[in-house]
Amino acid sequence: MNNNFSYDKYSDSLIVSNKQENEIVKENFEAGDIIFSLTGKGKIVSIEIREFSSFLENCNINLEILNNIKNIQLNILPKKDTIFLILKIESLENNITLSKNIPLVVPFISQ
Repeated sequence: MNNNFSYDKYSDSLIVSNKQENEIVKENFEAGDIIFSLTGKGKIVSIEIREFSSFLENCNINLEILNNIKNIQLNILPKKDTIFLILKIESLENNITLSKNIPLVVPFISQ
């Protein structure tokens, strides 16, 4: 799986993508400070978190983690009527790799 991330300190925005080369984003939807990008089949292929430093603070994560980000992965786990998104942030601190998992729970609403 291809995991890509980009953090822009100026706009305080994080983008994490699992999009494969053959997948095309057909739709975006917004939930608060999070934008989800979906394929035509409804598969979440990337998320953007605006105000990412505030998001980390709300998760009780020290903002120093932003200074040495090594990798960020997005794992998507669909369960019954809910989608669990897990951000795994790896950061280097004093030559030690720290890893934090941040769960995001998105209720699935069928139309």
